[in-house]
Amino acid sequence: MMNLSEREAFVTAHEAAAFLRCSPITVKRLAREGKIPAHSITNGVRKRWRFLLSELADRMQTEVSLDRSSTPLSQQKGRVKAV
Repeated sequence: MMNLSEREAFVTAHEAAAFLRCSPITVKRLAREGKIPAHSITNGVRKRWRFLLSELADRMQTEVSLDRSSTPLSQQKGRVKAV
């Protein structure tokens, strides 16, 4: 069991965007769409999102693993076959 000092701190959309190397607007859109793990901290119309970097890292690792195992690189859309 983790004590309070060992808990991971939540980060803002700006910090999550820096971690993911995209814009904060993209991070918020992905959160709304449920494509990345996020935690809404308000009940109002405008949601304020917070993120755990460990959850984002796990999700990105899973996405990369699934993407690599599903289709060979030579057959992925946008890839040019070697001659």
